[in-house]
Amino acid sequence: MVLETLKQANKIARQLHETVFRPTDIQAFILKNQKKYEADLLHLIADQCLAQQKAKHKLPTWFANENVIFPPILSVEQASSEITADYKASIFYTSLNQENNKKCIDLTGGMGLDTWALAKVFESVVYVEQNPLLAQIAKHNFEVLGLKNIEIINENSTLNIHLRTHSTTNFYIDPHRREAAKNKVFKIEDCEPNILTIKHLFDNFMVKFSPMLDIKLALEQLKNVAEVYVVAVENEVKELLFIGKKTVEKTTIHCVNFNSKNQKQIFEFDYENEENLKINYSEPNTYIYEPNAAIMKAGGFKNIAKQLNINKIAPNSHIYTSEILLGNFPGRSFVCKAVCKFDKKEVLAQLPNNQANISTRNFPMKPEEIKKKLGLRDGGEYYLFATENFEKQKIVLVCKKTIY
Repeated sequence: MVLETLKQANKIARQLHETVFRPTDIQAFILKNQKKYEADLLHLIADQCLAQQKAKHKLPTWFANENVIFPPILSVEQASSEITADYKASIFYTSLNQENNKKCIDLTGGMGLDTWALAKVFESVVYVEQNPLLAQIAKHNFEVLGLKNIEIINENSTLNIHLRTHSTTNFYIDPHRREAAKNKVFKIEDCEPNILTIKHLFDNFMVKFSPMLDIKLALEQLKNVAEVYVVAVENEVKELLFIGKKTVEKTTIHCVNFNSKNQKQIFEFDYENEENLKINYSEPNTYIYEPNAAIMKAGGFKNIAKQLNINKIAPNSHIYTSEILLGNFPGRSFVCKAVCKFDKKEVLAQLPNNQANISTRNFPMKPEEIKKKLGLRDGGEYYLFATENFEKQKIVLVCKKTIY
């Protein structure tokens, strides 16, 4: 009965999509149609409108199918994007040997986006979800999206019977933060299911965590992690993925950033090598580089200098420099126009319109404070990096973006 009502709400919401874009539009529609529709249906129409708006760019394939029903907006917001869901399914599948990559269990099915992506590469996938409504919606969506290789189990994912009665050793887990957890620092044990208590049941697993998680602490806790993927979309880290196996020789860190054209920037390293590397430091040269968010989160600060043969301007500043432009740098590249002391008169002399985009690296002030102190307006073609050089002097790099 609920599913049929959702189908009706979805149909009406689809019809409204061309005219309803903002929460105020939805509120106006509800007020106008209180006599035409029952209150529960109006609420579901509003939910479908909001979810469709969110899904239009995040989940284009799902949005394009008019028969897809979306769960409550929170589930859509918490779900992966299509591009990251497809990517994680692909890397999990290829990480397994050919004899062992036929079947996968998604222990935290949710709205089903990750299950959908896994089902496109694995021969069969088991979707496990304890919420009966989410399971019902997912079943409907898998059918209308044309996937016939998914088994639905509406149960608690941590019940051992379901881990033991399926002939697979591959598990995908996207744990949810427990509401009772009040700690500001993200912890694995604050999640449900707590993978630390069940990982011994898996031969191979991929677990997704929030970008807030401490990667090195997670590696210590999870153990036997073969690969870590730090996945960013348009320079914003979205997911941390850990692929675990029974036996592991070393852990490779993959930093992946999808740009606005869905092209991938990939940088790889390992922490043991990172700790032992010796790199060069220098004053800022002609070109300045800022690593993308995935590399910054992963902490591959020495490796990027070594692998790309560029210098770092200071141990803790995480800004790099070279005399010759690197066309393949995984991040932002700039031409350095001037190196100034942190002095208002000296900096403003380099900015014709008192306007710039401000970033800080290893600097005691925030961008807003710097903007106020220097009397700058946001925007324009200039980029300022307030930072510290290898002699621990406070400096400001006045830059423009490179074009190549």
